[in-house]
Amino acid sequence: MGEIFVKLGFHNVTKVEDNPLGGAISADENCIQCDYYTSIAGLEDLLTVEKTYVKALQQHLLKVEKLKTELNDSLNEIELEKKKMEHCDPFTKFKLLKRFMDNWQFVRNLAVTITDTKNFKKSSTIRGKKIALPTLGDMRGAARGISRLQYIYKLNSTDFSNGYILGQKYSSGMTAYNCYILGKSLYESQDYTAAGEWLFEAFNKIEQSEESNQTKQKDSQIQNDEPTKVIQNFPHVSEVKILEYLSLTLFKAGKVQLSLLMNTLLLRNEPTNQKGLQNQKLFEQDLSRDRFRRKVPSKSKTSTITQLYEQVCRGELQQSPEEKRNLHCSYTNKNLAFYLLGPLKMELLSADPFVALYYDVIYNSENEKIIATAKKSLKRSLIGDEDESTTDEIRISKNAWLDFNEHPEFLAKISKRLEDITGLSMETSEEMQVANYGVGGYYALHYDCDEEQDEEDPGEGIDRLMTAMFYLNNVDLGGATAFPNLRLAVPPIKGSLVVWYNLHKSLKPDFRTSHAGCPVLKGSKWISNVWFDSLGQELNRPCDLRPDHAISMPYKSLGLD
Repeated sequence: MGEIFVKLGFHNVTKVEDNPLGGAISADENCIQCDYYTSIAGLEDLLTVEKTYVKALQQHLLKVEKLKTELNDSLNEIELEKKKMEHCDPFTKFKLLKRFMDNWQFVRNLAVTITDTKNFKKSSTIRGKKIALPTLGDMRGAARGISRLQYIYKLNSTDFSNGYILGQKYSSGMTAYNCYILGKSLYESQDYTAAGEWLFEAFNKIEQSEESNQTKQKDSQIQNDEPTKVIQNFPHVSEVKILEYLSLTLFKAGKVQLSLLMNTLLLRNEPTNQKGLQNQKLFEQDLSRDRFRRKVPSKSKTSTITQLYEQVCRGELQQSPEEKRNLHCSYTNKNLAFYLLGPLKMELLSADPFVALYYDVIYNSENEKIIATAKKSLKRSLIGDEDESTTDEIRISKNAWLDFNEHPEFLAKISKRLEDITGLSMETSEEMQVANYGVGGYYALHYDCDEEQDEEDPGEGIDRLMTAMFYLNNVDLGGATAFPNLRLAVPPIKGSLVVWYNLHKSLKPDFRTSHAGCPVLKGSKWISNVWFDSLGQELNRPCDLRPDHAISMPYKSLGLD
């Protein structure tokens, strides 16, 4: 099968080890190249490649049908000539040699033509550019994204596999084979609990399918006395294959008795299964040892701040009525004549620290231009300082940087608008960062400023004073910006801008503003960030010489994880 994939142009496909006894498979460890799962951008090219694959396959099938006719004609001619042969015929030797040099050579050439897949290889070239195909790392990353969505939004595996998200039907769901591949990918990512859930779903769907087929056959026999032919979906997976992975997955998840039960079921289906026989001894030995030692069930430890983040993303934790009492929506002109006729629409989300949402502050044409320009240079998002930045699972997205000076035709007006809204200078701001999050994409809890500031000299370095974040599109489900300490989730509304201060007036970090991107549950999320540095803002937001950061210090102990 691997050779076929290579012939079709899938050069990035890495062989998956069938034997699960070896533990997690570590192919594609360097996931810097595994970019498709990190955002929705780039998937358009894959869809185009798939369309060309389908077209190439249709053309190939037409060619095969024509070649089949020619092969039949050639074989008929050979058979007819063989029947007419007489041993005493002086041309016997010549005809035999002729068949091998001509007829059979022709047949061989036809066979080679049938296996010619050059059309498929050409299909992965779009607009003159060779499209890199997904890797196993992409598969595992996407699987981890689904597991993340389930955990944070408390999604039931059965409902999820049937296409239901939070009670609404959004898709046709997953086949048994798809559930098996998802479970297998999670197993390879060492997420054994989630892997077990999806392998169970695959097993249940196989069971349900067999029961349904048996019922159809019985009904058919009653009506027509002829058994109905069972048609399996392609691709399909056997119950035995699922049980091989399921039993070992449950064992690695610490559920030894259940793994032994599943392995017994495996051997009942296939008594000579080597993996099952090997695992049976392993499971029985471990279960025997367990009888002589008392185990205290271990509970996974989740930090307080992480729990708050998850509750805010789910909408379970919100601001109290007392906290909302002084919040309001208003029209404001910022004391600028330009906004007298068309004032800004502002919603105050938090008074202290200041967090506000401005509606309809960026035009659709500007959104489209920003996204189109950013797509040309999107790369996997990094974390850390510029000199020591790296990829990490805490940030699943792609981003690009747009220089305001290089794109004045559409960024100049946005730059002026930001100055009007924030009252800060853009002279020392950073470039605009544009980010895209796909399904399951998120950014874990973080600060936009340097939380490890020098205690004795807080104003020594340049830091990010304020964050201004544009939402460039609507997100179907999920994708809010969560401020756990403030019990606040800002929904991604197209054309809106959320702003907040990262520093106190004394330029000390405000630890209350730790924030995170909730995972995208459905759709795609495009945002653009602009950070205002503290340097050059002395007249716009005068520094406070008195310590004013005590109010946020208790939140520092909560940390980020």
